[in-house]
Amino acid sequence: MNNKEKIMKIVEKNNGILYSKELKKYNIHRQYLKELEEQGYLKKVFRGMYTIKYKDINEFFIMSERFKKGIFSHNTALYFYDLTDRTPIKFDLTFPSNIRIENEYIQPHYIKEDKHLLGATKIKLKDATEIKIYNLERTICDIIRDRNKMDPQIFNIAMREYAKRKDKNLNLLYKYAKMFKIENKLKQYMEVLD
Repeated sequence: MNNKEKIMKIVEKNNGILYSKELKKYNIHRQYLKELEEQGYLKKVFRGMYTIKYKDINEFFIMSERFKKGIFSHNTALYFYDLTDRTPIKFDLTFPSNIRIENEYIQPHYIKEDKHLLGATKIKLKDATEIKIYNLERTICDIIRDRNKMDPQIFNIAMREYAKRKDKNLNLLYKYAKMFKIENKLKQYMEVLD
């Protein structure tokens, strides 16, 4: 098996995706990536990531891979949890506050590093890729914390829809609210919704 065939095998095994750093493990030079790209087998998604030419890669997955420290949050998380009917215009990603991101497609949010991973989880998308996202309760805390920066209609609908959900975890929600020092605000909103 030659190097190009080895790369094709790796791509098949990885659901049509190839990270150039994987080639090191197999002692394959990157020149073969360029050749497979020129032959129309691979396409470059961004530096270090390639896919089979015909594969449609989910844009949420691409952003998650490109900005590995970011976790989907706010409006984007509301979209995934069916708490809004609006598709996000930009990708809401939360980063540790020691990182600064400037990208026209991202709405960055920042949090102290000790709270960055709080409530982080992964969800599987329809194309079998995974993204990092905050869980439902962390998402609710985030929108309460940033309510003044949000569209009031999106905020109100999200809170109302969350209150109706059978899978909500109020104990976890209040635990997070206490950690973020927003328990009084949360109580106000929850009393109105009851």
